[in-house]
Amino acid sequence: MAKMVSPVILIIDMQNDFNDPSTRLFCKRANQIIPNINRLTRSARGRQVPVIWVVQEHRRQLVDYGREADISPLHCVEGTPGAAIIAELEREPGDFTVIKRRYSAFYATDLQLLLRCLGCNLVILTGIATDGCVQATGLDAQARDYFVRVVTDATAGTGDDAHRAALVALGRMQPGVILSTEDALDLLSTKNLSE
Repeated sequence: MAKMVSPVILIIDMQNDFNDPSTRLFCKRANQIIPNINRLTRSARGRQVPVIWVVQEHRRQLVDYGREADISPLHCVEGTPGAAIIAELEREPGDFTVIKRRYSAFYATDLQLLLRCLGCNLVILTGIATDGCVQATGLDAQARDYFVRVVTDATAGTGDDAHRAALVALGRMQPGVILSTEDALDLLSTKNLSE
């Protein structure tokens, strides 16, 4: 029997520090996916689909990096330009924001509570990095029994090979996980969503 689904768009870590070519955190295709993310968020808002900006942010006292500090340079410190969302992205006052300290948008955040309050059970993932925070969020969404979709041309990895490998791994979780921006726009335009 088909199950009705209610979608939400998540934009993960589209922040200046991940768009800086001088660091190992750089996702070289970050700028290329901005137009598709903007198209998706505009379409979502027009259909009353919630838009959630997932922001990685570390306290200025640097106490919450955990094991990430073993391999990553200092990044996304609260109040710094590097933690800010890339300026070309279109945010609206009615959008939501979730702050995270780890890769997954679900870990130690209120994302699951927010999704429950919004009545959403289909997460459409965009942003960076496909082989990092997008993948971790997708896996955690799967573990919580959400329907998951990852938009291939609205996500970017730390490299093309890493991006493709993450999509292969995510695509094994459930039917229909991987889709294009055009497919996602079609999904959003469907009046009676069902799985």
